[in-house]
Amino acid sequence: MEKELTPLEKWNSLTLANNFIFCKVLEENPDVCKELLEMLLDIKIDRIEQPKSEQTFKTDFDSRGIRLDVYVKDGTGRCFDIEIQTSSYMQLAKRARYYQGLMDVDSIQFGQEYSALKDSYVIFLCLGDAFGHRLPVYTFRYRAEEDKNILMDDGTVNIFFNATMYDKMQSENLRSFFKYLCGKNSDDNFTDRLSALVERVKMNAQWRHRYMTIEQEIKLQVEARTNERLNEKLNEKLNEKTIETAKKMIAANLGTVEQIASVTGLSLEQVTKLKTGEK
Repeated sequence: MEKELTPLEKWNSLTLANNFIFCKVLEENPDVCKELLEMLLDIKIDRIEQPKSEQTFKTDFDSRGIRLDVYVKDGTGRCFDIEIQTSSYMQLAKRARYYQGLMDVDSIQFGQEYSALKDSYVIFLCLGDAFGHRLPVYTFRYRAEEDKNILMDDGTVNIFFNATMYDKMQSENLRSFFKYLCGKNSDDNFTDRLSALVERVKMNAQWRHRYMTIEQEIKLQVEARTNERLNEKLNEKLNEKTIETAKKMIAANLGTVEQIASVTGLSLEQVTKLKTGEK
């Protein structure tokens, strides 16, 4: 059985593939965020606004909110969401759809024409294959089913990278980056900078404390949900046993409905239904 790491040991072992570290590195280093976007999308970006980590969006009180890992806009208004995804690749397509919608709400103001909507990119950096076809990257844009050459051209792009296929990436820079993201050595100026920035984040005592606090909160939430499920199962078993006892008392004619309800703790309605066979 492997020894569980202490919070400090876990913190010291974190890499760029960790959500907290990833967000801090890009938020604190806009130049690195810009270079990463240019590399991932093979586009040129003149400048970007300050990246925002864990940016939240919500349209109204009843709607489901989202929290984007790293959200950034460039000088033209194009918006980019970069998500680091280390596990659980289910429903990523639906997540991308929802993220795109809320990003649009954020990028257009009341009274503006729809033409004001700028291009938006949702980018998932996955440490696994989100679609199971062993492609290094999956890029999705809307096209007409009747003629695949007809692009809807609405400006939305959803991209899912498969880091495990880093050796099949199109450029040497991409191959080096995703190799590094997978925890393997990569001799590349950009990944060397990223490695140094990761260590700088880990030296920040305030961020270390914040991470450990978040980890403790998550642990407590998991324990609470586990205890809740155990209590639910225990109550179900107790209820089944109580109902079985009531049935035996009814079959043996051991008391009135009121008396059986009093002994078992069931309601009069429940006992009556058991006696009449009503479900």
